[in-house]
Amino acid sequence: MTHPASLCLALTLIAGCTGNGPQQLDTDQVGYAQALGDGLKRQMLLNMVRLRYADVPTFLSVSQVITGYTLQTTGQVGLNAYPTANPGNYATVSGTMQYTTRPTFTFTPMTGEQFAQSYLRPLAAAELLSLAQSGAPIDLLFRLGVQSVNGMPNGATRGGEAQEASGGFLALIGAMRQAQSAGAVGLRFERQGGIGRVFLLIEGDTPAARQTRSLLGLGPTERDVEVTYGRVRSGNRQVAILTRSVLQVLYELGAQIEVAEGDVTRGDTRATETGFGDRLIRVRQGARAPDDAYAAVPYRRRWYWIEEADYRSKASFTFAYILQVLAESTRNQPTPVVTIPAQ
Repeated sequence: MTHPASLCLALTLIAGCTGNGPQQLDTDQVGYAQALGDGLKRQMLLNMVRLRYADVPTFLSVSQVITGYTLQTTGQVGLNAYPTANPGNYATVSGTMQYTTRPTFTFTPMTGEQFAQSYLRPLAAAELLSLAQSGAPIDLLFRLGVQSVNGMPNGATRGGEAQEASGGFLALIGAMRQAQSAGAVGLRFERQGGIGRVFLLIEGDTPAARQTRSLLGLGPTERDVEVTYGRVRSGNRQVAILTRSVLQVLYELGAQIEVAEGDVTRGDTRATETGFGDRLIRVRQGARAPDDAYAAVPYRRRWYWIEEADYRSKASFTFAYILQVLAESTRNQPTPVVTIPAQ
């Protein structure tokens, strides 16, 4: 008599894994998303470190992911009839299963016009404000992506030396953050004669909203101001925002990376400036990165990492990455294609 478990195994081998396709798609969607995300984090951190050492940054985009799967199964069931069958060997079951995966990845380096448009072009002020309207902290976005507002400078690194943010700039972004939390910050778009205009709205009569309007040069009853690009505004009811490029954002964050004293002594890099005030990010360095680091990369026989428990650094790093994605989206290039044939 054939054992039920043996018969079940034979039927499984013969039929194959009929649910392999949907199950594999679900697994790969999560797995590749996580792998691509971790790879992009490491690439951005490595470029920050390279800029810290006056090294050339390298940008590679994953343009295509193709992975194929092959599942082959064979099965055989035999029945030995009486009287030739040996006792206890009335039925035989045998089978084989072979599973093969062949992933292929295509990387595209950013060069020439693509590099200039993605990483050297200043960020659009409307993009920063649109992120803020979506809930991103406006003070963090301005600290990362803005060089000055109406001539009030943000903190920056010039010639390897830190420059503190002006009191007016810090007061403005602090008041805007409070107004944003109260739902008093918005955007309005107009188009006249094919030219688009962006207006920043400051609603309500809270102390933060009044302070924001005052720092922007608006009257008590004025609720909107036109957003322009530049260092100094050219007219009333305008706010001039001088934005940074992605390369500037990475350079400013990279300037805050901790480095070994020996590297400074040899002249490989400059000493970490202490005049940044409230740091946006803290990148550690050492002979070995912790296993639970948020992101870690090796460079010049040392490791550089962001700690998992450092929420402020992770938030700054994440929004810097979002700004990079926004800049790259202006290239009008096709998004990465993931093709997963299953056989």
